[in-house]
Amino acid sequence: MYLKLWDGGEEEDSHETWPALLSAVLIAAPPAAAAAEDALVCNVAALPAAQRDRHQKLGRMLRSALVEKAELESGYVFVMDLGRLPLDSAGAPFCVVEVAEWVDLESRCCPFLAFGIDVEPKGKTVRLRLTGGKGVKAFLESELALMEKGE
Repeated sequence: MYLKLWDGGEEEDSHETWPALLSAVLIAAPPAAAAAEDALVCNVAALPAAQRDRHQKLGRMLRSALVEKAELESGYVFVMDLGRLPLDSAGAPFCVVEVAEWVDLESRCCPFLAFGIDVEPKGKTVRLRLTGGKGVKAFLESELALMEKGE
């Protein structure tokens, strides 16, 4: 494979050494690798035990804050009222930081998911979008049982 790289300066050929190529921050993958990337495969070993416990705790809290779920073409959006959650051990309210932490942990396990977080004024209402390619919606419905009210 021959690549033309541009790093903001003069164009250079990819015949340069690897250190020079790495500085260009270009990632190229053949179609077979891209297809494997789209596979719905969770990496259960992505999180050490402490992070897995934190991920599960955050997931339970997010489920308890759920007030609405809407279907999207390629996934779901979950509306949460963070004001429904108890204060943490330091007396601070649950906020979008914990939602982002859950997204970070979930994205390590399920790299095929795309995430979006929208915060309403005053930060109490948060919309969490989980989307992806073919099969993601069915995955969210069956495997994760994610964000179901009353669970």
